[in-house]
Amino acid sequence: MIHRKSLRILVQLSLIAAVFLLTQTYSVAGTLISGRILSPDRCGIQGVNVMFIEKASGNTTRLISGLGGTYRISGLPEGMYDLRIETSGFDPEVVPDIELVDGNNREIDVTLSYSAIQEVVTVIGEAPRGALQANEARESAARDVGEALTRVNGIWKVRRGGIANDVVLRGFASKDVNVLIDGQRVYGACPNHMDPTAFHVDFSEVDRVEIAKGPFDIRNQGSMGGVLNVVTRNSEQGFHAATVLTGGTYGFINPSATISYARSRFSVLGGFSYRRSLPYADSSGNRFTEYTNYRVGTGDRESFRVGTGWTKLSFNPRSNHLLQASYTRQEADQVLYPYLMMDAVYDDTDRINLSYQIAPSSGLWKSFRLQTYFSQVSHWMTDAFRLSSLNFPRDYSMGTDAATSALGIKFEAETTRWTLGLEAYNRGWRAETQLGGMGYRIQYSIPDVNTSSIGVFADHRWDLTDRLRLAAGARLDYIRTAADSSQANTNLYFAYNETRSTESSDVFPSGHAQLSYVMPSGWAFQLGVGHIVRVPDARERYFALQRMGADWVGNPDLNPSRNTGLDGSISYRTSRLFLSTSFYYNDIQNYVYVRNRQLINPIAGLKNVKARSYENIDATIYGSEFQVTVALVENMSLSTSLSYVRGTQPIIPEQGLMSGNLAEIPPLTSRSVLRYDNGLLWIEVEGIVTGDQNRVDVSLLEQPTPGHEIANLRFGVDLKGIGLWAGVNNMFNQLFMEHLSYQRDPFRSGIRVFEPGRNLFINIDFKY
Repeated sequence: MIHRKSLRILVQLSLIAAVFLLTQTYSVAGTLISGRILSPDRCGIQGVNVMFIEKASGNTTRLISGLGGTYRISGLPEGMYDLRIETSGFDPEVVPDIELVDGNNREIDVTLSYSAIQEVVTVIGEAPRGALQANEARESAARDVGEALTRVNGIWKVRRGGIANDVVLRGFASKDVNVLIDGQRVYGACPNHMDPTAFHVDFSEVDRVEIAKGPFDIRNQGSMGGVLNVVTRNSEQGFHAATVLTGGTYGFINPSATISYARSRFSVLGGFSYRRSLPYADSSGNRFTEYTNYRVGTGDRESFRVGTGWTKLSFNPRSNHLLQASYTRQEADQVLYPYLMMDAVYDDTDRINLSYQIAPSSGLWKSFRLQTYFSQVSHWMTDAFRLSSLNFPRDYSMGTDAATSALGIKFEAETTRWTLGLEAYNRGWRAETQLGGMGYRIQYSIPDVNTSSIGVFADHRWDLTDRLRLAAGARLDYIRTAADSSQANTNLYFAYNETRSTESSDVFPSGHAQLSYVMPSGWAFQLGVGHIVRVPDARERYFALQRMGADWVGNPDLNPSRNTGLDGSISYRTSRLFLSTSFYYNDIQNYVYVRNRQLINPIAGLKNVKARSYENIDATIYGSEFQVTVALVENMSLSTSLSYVRGTQPIIPEQGLMSGNLAEIPPLTSRSVLRYDNGLLWIEVEGIVTGDQNRVDVSLLEQPTPGHEIANLRFGVDLKGIGLWAGVNNMFNQLFMEHLSYQRDPFRSGIRVFEPGRNLFINIDFKY
């Protein structure tokens, strides 16, 4: 039986089909020109200036690319034209001498190139691709990159509070997805993933987010479910400055400024951003602090305060040589997490990235690139704002001091057919927890664990015909994970997992193969298979914490997770339609899953008889995605996306696995966007519908989540250097929560966080 919300999604698709059929009978006078504006990796770029310049008169007709990089224009007089494409971060592109003859329709796709001084490393191999451009993120009410990414089909978020939203890609949590910043590994320090990678980059830094789905990325170890790479901005030629003032409901303010200067040989860019907000309220008028155990008055305090400063230098010492160095410092204070039992007192991040690239002008080799980086996060979290901290000698009853760092190096050499590379990195992670009920005795919950990895990879591309392409690659990794044996609570490991191991070494291969075919009629097909391995992290293997009621302990004997995935896609395009659909199936061996453990070996001083721990299980995650964009009339388009994902696990009662449903899997979701954009003014109406999520894991006490329907309205104008964007989210003030408000122990509050009620935002951008 189809649920009513699922039915509404199907109705949406029927409406799209009806609109499409209507558009097939719509005719325009004169010549129709349509196409897509693409990045070098074939991702459609929205918000690009598309200009048709009549050669005889010099008259210019300007429009803006829409969803998926599509554009469409009709009614131009006959004659010769130049097509000029301009947008930040790419070299201008000109298609000269286009002859327009009445009734002779044209399709012109334009692929842009990154400007030489902005060339960035390609961190993603052949894979189902996508991208989120900076202008798309800025047009939303999102408070961080993780929240903005939900505009992309197949991505959901984990809401823990007013900021620091984590991402879920096709049902894979971020622990199984590589989230990178300029190809750099940046890890959160919190054992409960309070501060995900996407939190440690500011909107004003971001140029775009590259997205690859599925187990196909062999350039970055551990991309079991995919990879997201946040690419930061670079300087444009000449002197430029921009000031952005953003504000919104619930006291949200976000001023930022950037300044840059670039010449042919060098460039410099710097910027600063500040974000703060009060706790938001849901549609019932209740702030999120009213649902959990916050002290009276906390709702009138800031729910987050984040300051970020960054700089980037680029230098061309010789022709076709590029040296880049960047540094970012972020300081976050008083970040409230009603989802958890503690909040961040501070969360400070440093990122350093250095790269050198050579692009020979002739010969076999296309480029050589060497990158090295260092990142560190220092994080102190307590329950000082909670009622649980009352009547204790300190201002908190529980606190965790955590820190993590990543030091890495990567080398890549590329020809037109081959990419060869080496990646090595070390991640350090430690956490010390103090509980007032246990006399504030320091427990090394993560006992200074080092994960050292080195891997080599090779990727090859064959053009079998002018329309048929094959890509294949392989990787071999060696990874050693070791905890400080003087800090590790091996008694807890032995009590619940019958081991005292504090180190492990793993050697494993990965690889992929993908075949793509493009037909002259507009159809395109892709089919791929990939095998990617992820080694359990320090928390999963070596976490140890004695608590009242139930302990929390890692499993040192966990095996690496191995995902073998199949991915296929079909797309079709005409002058007025772009349609794509995909399916995927992931067979995951040794998936790392939370489970309850009974005490096996009694230990002196250990009072509990049960614990939360981790277990390897076999699981499957499969689903499909659908997206269609239709050019209705000139400057107006309609886009609808649909995403479905399902996760399963074996039922093994003797191991406590009582449900065949994998926990925290998103529901059926549909998003429709109607957009008008004439280059000066744009208006966008968005509708989002989700079905019920009642396929839950009862053995982990996961609860069903009702579906919801919301509507958002956004608009903006561009007035010669001044941009104004504004909008309202959740226009009809619906009360709802998203499915991923569930969180496991050890520090979950048990509160499911509602999404914000009706909220407004405004964004003013001054460019100089």
